[in-house]
Amino acid sequence: MRLDSSVPKIKPADGGAYGGGGLSFCSVEEGASRFLRGRAGKVLALAEDSAFSAMLPAVRLPRAVSVLWEGDALPLFAMPEVSGVLAAGGKEVLQAARFFAAVRGVPCALFPAGAALDGAFSPRGEVSVNANRIRVPLSPAEVFCDCAFLRGSLSEGYARLMLSRLALFEARAVGLLCRRPFGGAGYEEAFALSGMTGELPPEEIVRRNARLRVLEDGGVPRGEGIVLGIPAYESWRLLLGLYLAFFAKGKPRRYAVPDYAARAKAAGVSYAELCLPSRQEYAARALRLERVRGELLAELRALAARKNAYERALRTYGVLPAAGTDVHKLKTLPERAEGGLSSVIRDFGLMDF
Repeated sequence: MRLDSSVPKIKPADGGAYGGGGLSFCSVEEGASRFLRGRAGKVLALAEDSAFSAMLPAVRLPRAVSVLWEGDALPLFAMPEVSGVLAAGGKEVLQAARFFAAVRGVPCALFPAGAALDGAFSPRGEVSVNANRIRVPLSPAEVFCDCAFLRGSLSEGYARLMLSRLALFEARAVGLLCRRPFGGAGYEEAFALSGMTGELPPEEIVRRNARLRVLEDGGVPRGEGIVLGIPAYESWRLLLGLYLAFFAKGKPRRYAVPDYAARAKAAGVSYAELCLPSRQEYAARALRLERVRGELLAELRALAARKNAYERALRTYGVLPAAGTDVHKLKTLPERAEGGLSSVIRDFGLMDF
C-alpha cells in the first residue's frame, strides 16, 4: 500500500548524522541523558504501556512531550515540533518512532524491550498509519540496550539465535534440493553467530541478535520459522521435528497431488502467487533428495543433539516455554512462507495431515 497524502513526505537525511545505527549498553536513564546532552528544544518520548515506566527519567523532563503508543503512527504527527525522539518498546513502537524521525528529519534513540532487537535496524518496515499498514523508509537510530530492562526477553533472544541457525539449514536444504543459490560471506558469519553450544552472557545475546538482524536485512535468510508467529523456541521445536521426519522418513508421493487451490484459500493467500514445480522439476527434486538426504539428516541430528544444552541455557534466562503449540500451525506454513523448505515438503504430498 502506498503512503497517502495524509502523511508528510520524508525529509532528506542530514548527511547520515543521526546516530548511524550504533549499539550501546547502559541504563535507560544514562542512554536518555547521553542522547539529550547538548540538544535543545522539546523531545518526543514514545513508549508502549509495558515499557512506559522504564522511560520515566525522560518523561519527567520539562521539555519532554510524552506519548503512550496506541498502535497507530498518525497521531504522532499532531505533536509540536521536536528536536528528537526517544522510544521504548517492541518492534511496532520502534519502527513507528523511526518513521516519525525520518519524516520530521530529527535524530532518534531507541530502548528496545526485546533482546532480538526486531525493528531497531531495518532500513524499511511496516507501520500502521491511519489504520493502514504501509511499508516505509525508517531513520537510522542510536540503540541503547539496558540489560535489566531486557531481562525478561533474554530467553526469546537466545531462542531467536537457535531459529536463525535453523534458517541457515533450511536455506542450504532448499538450495541443494531446488538448485537455488545459498552461502556466501554473510551466511558464514551468521552461521558462526548462531552456533552456540550453551549459555551466553546477556550482552552477547543482544550483540549477536543485532548483527543477525543487520545480516538478514542484507539478504541472509530469516527462515520460515519467523512466519509462524509463535515464540521462537516453539518455532524451532516444531520445525526441527518436521525437518527431521522429512529427511529421515519422507518419500515423495508420486501420484498424490496437493489441492493447491484449497490450501491457498485456507492460508488466506492467492493461488496465483504459489510457485509450483513442473513435472520435470518434481522428478529432479526427488532424485536430489536421495543424494543429499544423508548429509542433511546428519546436520539436523547434530542440531537436535544440542537440544538439552539449549534448554538448560533457556532456563537460566527464564522459564522454558511450554511445548503446547498445536502442530497443525505448520499446515498452512508452506503457503505463508512460499519458497521455504515446508513448501518443498508440501510439493512431495507430505503436508496434508
